[in-house]
Amino acid sequence: MTTINLPGHRYPVLINSVMWLEGEANYTRVHYQDGSFTMVTQPLQWFERQFNFIRVHKSAIVNPTYIREFKQKKSRVGWVQLLNGMVLPVSRSRLEHTAIQLEQSTNL
Repeated sequence: MTTINLPGHRYPVLINSVMWLEGEANYTRVHYQDGSFTMVTQPLQWFERQFNFIRVHKSAIVNPTYIREFKQKKSRVGWVQLLNGMVLPVSRSRLEHTAIQLEQSTNL
């Protein structure tokens, strides 16, 4: 199992336990599979380099393992639904890239 040492945390975290990441200025809220979350003093960009996750929005990166569904409408609106029911918007500029990354990583 692959782990990562999160800044400010004593013990390493299993990457597979991270569902998605939410950026807030120079901080990132790490949302876990069990519904808990933690705040880390690193920007989303740092996590983008560390994880093989999908950037769906300027403020969100998603673990493709936890994506239940990806929807895209003709009006260039899209979203991903996670296994826990959470729906995250996909920005217009990232729709095509998100679709390609999901095809490569999953069978959605």
